[in-house]
Amino acid sequence: MKRIGIVPNLLKDKDLETTKCVIEWLLEHEAEVYIAHHIGCLLGKGVHLVEDEQIYEKSEAIIAIGGDGTILSVTQKACLYDLPIMGINLGRLGFLADVEISEVQELLPKLIQDTYSIDERMMLTVKVTLPSGETHKFQALNDIYVARGSSSRISEFEIQVNEQFLDIYPADGIIFATPTGSTAYNLSAGGPIVAPNARQIMITPICPHSIYSRAVIVSDTDRIQIKTNNYDGTTLELVVDGQMKMNITPMHCIEIQKAPYTTKLIKLSELHFFEILRKKIVERRK
Repeated sequence: MKRIGIVPNLLKDKDLETTKCVIEWLLEHEAEVYIAHHIGCLLGKGVHLVEDEQIYEKSEAIIAIGGDGTILSVTQKACLYDLPIMGINLGRLGFLADVEISEVQELLPKLIQDTYSIDERMMLTVKVTLPSGETHKFQALNDIYVARGSSSRISEFEIQVNEQFLDIYPADGIIFATPTGSTAYNLSAGGPIVAPNARQIMITPICPHSIYSRAVIVSDTDRIQIKTNNYDGTTLELVVDGQMKMNITPMHCIEIQKAPYTTKLIKLSELHFFEILRKKIVERRK
């Protein structure tokens, strides 16, 4: 693999030290490196300075430097071009970023030599239909949730699965998570941890005003419809992977199902999911 796109998180790699290190190594091994104009101009010669969209058009793989949030941002474009993503973790808790900063020099040769595996993850797609009939579609690797936003009052969320009534949740919000996203907001809200190769969708209420409301797991072949009711007339928020927000009213129709795209994560380390889970969550408590 010789054409590599680089997408760093400037908040995590403020002085671009890691980005420079990765680029220098790639150039020494005769790779073509593509990076956005506004970042590449700070790095000197040797890299191809392109528009953001062209990073994905010209590359064979993307290196996301930052953390899980950086990968979630990158996957919005990478999935459309069927590009694999290698994540370098500069954050504290990274489930998606496969490479720690201390492992970069050791593991980069596997990328150039194509001696890695691909971990393919399912995604969700949400279709929002406005009262005018106009529709908007978005993809998520981790989760999609609808929440009460700035309102101080509880909202109600009526959930149907394949147009069959499931339940009405009085809650602050409700999360729809992939297996990949089961260790994110879903976990914080009390939802189950699901192995990433499972083909399921988690439906998890956020702070439900009920003694019996629990997360529900449905098949990835199911279609989920959501109706909202916020009594004080304020809008709710639809949030996709923490990257995109859209205001929602009870007049909007929302449907969620498995996306036609997948996220392909480049796996360079030998750690498996349950080892990572133990390392990232369980051992942090000690």
